[in-house]
Amino acid sequence: MALKKVFIFLLYLGIAPMTMAQLNYALLDQNPASVQWKRIQVPNHAIQIIYPEDADSLAQLTAFYLEKHVNQVGKTLPSKLHPWKIVLQNKGIYSNGFVSLNAPRAEFFSIPTQSPALVGTNEWLEMLVSHETRHMFQNELGRQGLAKVFRSLWGSNGQALYSNLIVPNWLWEGDAVETETKLNPIGRSKIPEFYLPLHAYLSEFGIPSYGKLMGKSFREFVPNHYVFGQYLSQYIRQKQGEFAIGQIWQNALQRPYPFAFSSVVKQRTGLSIDQLSQLALKELRDSIQLKQQVNADNAVQISPKVSKGYTPYEYPCWISDNTFVAIKSGFSNIPVLVEVSQGQEKELTKLGPIAEMNMLSASPNWIVWSEIKFDVRWGQKQGTRLVLFNRETKEKTFWDGDEKWINPSISQDGKQVLTLVQNNSGSSHLLLLDVETRQLIKKIAIASGEQVLHARLADQNRMVFVVKRQHQKSIRVMDLVHFNQLYEIGLGANNIGAPYLQGDYVYFNEPVNGIDQIVRIHLKNKQQQILTHSQFGAYSAQAFNDEKIIYQSYRASGDAIMQTNLKNEDWKPFVSEASPTYNHLVNPNYAAQKYSKWNIFNVYSWGPLIAAQGNQLEVSLLSKNITNTFQAGLGYQYDPNERAGTQFARFSYQGLFPVFDASFQNSQRSTSLYIDKRAPFDSLRTDSWTQTKGDLGIRLPFNLTHSAYSEFLTISSTYSFFQVSGYDLPLRFKSEAFNGMYSSMTHALSYSKLLNKAYWDVQSPWGYQIGLHWQGTPFSQNLNSEIWSAQLKAFVPGLFKHHGISLRGAYQQQSNGNYTFASTLALPRGYTTVLYNRLYSFSADYKFPIANTDFNVGRLLYVKRLKGNLFFDASQGENILKDGTTSTTFQSFGVDLSSQFHLMRFSQTFEIGVRCLYKSQTEQIEWYPLVIDIGF
Repeated sequence: MALKKVFIFLLYLGIAPMTMAQLNYALLDQNPASVQWKRIQVPNHAIQIIYPEDADSLAQLTAFYLEKHVNQVGKTLPSKLHPWKIVLQNKGIYSNGFVSLNAPRAEFFSIPTQSPALVGTNEWLEMLVSHETRHMFQNELGRQGLAKVFRSLWGSNGQALYSNLIVPNWLWEGDAVETETKLNPIGRSKIPEFYLPLHAYLSEFGIPSYGKLMGKSFREFVPNHYVFGQYLSQYIRQKQGEFAIGQIWQNALQRPYPFAFSSVVKQRTGLSIDQLSQLALKELRDSIQLKQQVNADNAVQISPKVSKGYTPYEYPCWISDNTFVAIKSGFSNIPVLVEVSQGQEKELTKLGPIAEMNMLSASPNWIVWSEIKFDVRWGQKQGTRLVLFNRETKEKTFWDGDEKWINPSISQDGKQVLTLVQNNSGSSHLLLLDVETRQLIKKIAIASGEQVLHARLADQNRMVFVVKRQHQKSIRVMDLVHFNQLYEIGLGANNIGAPYLQGDYVYFNEPVNGIDQIVRIHLKNKQQQILTHSQFGAYSAQAFNDEKIIYQSYRASGDAIMQTNLKNEDWKPFVSEASPTYNHLVNPNYAAQKYSKWNIFNVYSWGPLIAAQGNQLEVSLLSKNITNTFQAGLGYQYDPNERAGTQFARFSYQGLFPVFDASFQNSQRSTSLYIDKRAPFDSLRTDSWTQTKGDLGIRLPFNLTHSAYSEFLTISSTYSFFQVSGYDLPLRFKSEAFNGMYSSMTHALSYSKLLNKAYWDVQSPWGYQIGLHWQGTPFSQNLNSEIWSAQLKAFVPGLFKHHGISLRGAYQQQSNGNYTFASTLALPRGYTTVLYNRLYSFSADYKFPIANTDFNVGRLLYVKRLKGNLFFDASQGENILKDGTTSTTFQSFGVDLSSQFHLMRFSQTFEIGVRCLYKSQTEQIEWYPLVIDIGF
């Protein structure tokens, strides 16, 4: 057994660098170049907060929560924190956070979420601190035992790869969610909307295999690793004690072989992780079945039935007595706005990049929502714009306030819009706007320490919204004539959401016996009524003339839109929660200093790598700075084919509007060629020489996305030089040079506009890509050459839904100079590249899904999808000679068969397959292995 472990450990040492060589660590998005940075060192902790200077108050609060919680966060893990940096992001619209070992750091996106399923009654930054710092402590375990070896050999990359291969992703996130729950009044494991996908799946589909939990499915919506991970983490803690997670984690990292985690779990519990998950989920399913309520409200489903897959209909809005609109999405669709009338559905429009919604608003003539407006250059900076869709003309009107406008609501007469504005400083306010004149009617302040959720215009010149303050929620009704408060209903710690005001009633969703239901309260007599008895959860109710309500009810196949008639029975007195006595707002004052944006070096990975190209061995240092503006690599690469090495340095500075790239390499080259000028060719000579090469480039990357089509443009220009010395042969290959200094220029343009893919799509249904490339030697020198090419690729739907056709046409021309540049076009599949003066190329692909399988082969393999591709390629190459032009035609056609699968319970998806093709030149059928994606 000991020899087996040693062997597998040595195998890891060999495989790990090859795998890491495949990883593509792209730089994260940058903030605008004008941003000035500051930092706070958290007292008594090895944590530094780095933040834009206009986020002072946010940074102070973050430091306060860190000091308050960090010791408790790491209490049950056998690790301590080394120095960590947290980057506070405030320029965007996303609500998120992450911890990464790629240039080790954490990032907190400070805009608070509008989703009750995520924030509950918690403070957003406090919840981020409790969740993300748990990830820091988890990563610290990777500095111990055998995991430390991988860190020593390959730095943070080695530690991240090893830790993530050994410890499943559900434990990382499930343990963090459970920690967040224990340190906050209402963590996600106490929020019904968070875990309802798991409850619904168990009730409707039964208990999934562990492989299916890890790999997900194209057939059913499998709860993600946050949801089932939280439940399994909680289950292990309950059965094995608070310190069990850390002990299992630490012991698993000591075992560098497949299924090490399951082995440790079995040693501790007597059950493999497959058996443990089945037992835990069976207990949960049985408890759900005991608690399930009978649907006693006679609700009728008025959205179309979902026969397969996962298709949610969300945020329904009445248009008339028998017509409503909603957002439809899921496996088969990107988010679209649909109108349903008497059971008949029609698509109104596709939605662009949606700003966090959690609501939709409509009047008889207008439907309004908010979409993200990307900055053309700075990825960390996003704004929003309001979209008003006219039901009569089917036209969209865009309203850009140059701010973060979210969750807009329109009055029933279509004359006014209310929207919430999120500010970079962490404050917010409401704007009441006139639709026709686009003028501001009123700016409505929001008190410091309050968060407003789901603000909505109502009848009688009123508006309603949820107010969250110090872990308490209430419903507030305001008058829009004098802008004074009419009512405030305290709901205490109840996690309410989506209020809708009509007449004397407020409708909203609220947990009832552990399941979110639709409740209404009479504003004047303070009576309340539970209106639904949904099996899993009911949300986003709207009333129609106090006669009936429409709402979304969760199913394992997606939210369905339900309708139920209103009744006057089962009213109960509303017991209002006592208005909380608010404590004095936290006002910390930590010392802050400037943080220089020129802190650009941060070495995080090193050691030997086997490069992705062939079998080249590379020893390198990688550096990426904390604010994502500069990356660098230094190293040595050995090519066994030429038995020579290359020293290299690569740099990319992305902190200014243009991106500046530079690379330098010094290589020892060697070649062998016949120097005879006529037959017989028997004078083979070998020579070695030194070649120094450098590239200085500038790029302009633009994000032009403004609709359901992802749209990008990149323009680049590169100056290259190389110097050859020690070349002694009288002849040379045309792709090599004699002694001397040479230079060239390269200009390129790439543009793509592709409709977003649905989960079941094999490619973008519509769109196109354009590529232009020119490379030449415009300067006076002994070498002269020029090559240029143009490519166009178009994407159109196939014969059936989720099938796709792609057509590519390309042309390349190369001059008859005394030097040859590498071709930018490839010959048809199955042929090796040959250079021509002119090259015409065409290809056609028909891609299609074959089957969604969910097929397990023990613990080794989980296959979830089979796909196919029929292709035809044709090229014609022409060479211009003194006595005329010669041409050669290449053709191939064939089929690719591939599968998407998971190995050994890893969450990463792999896709490999086989290619069979027929080549016209050789009139032969050939087979090739096909590696499409390794999933990292």
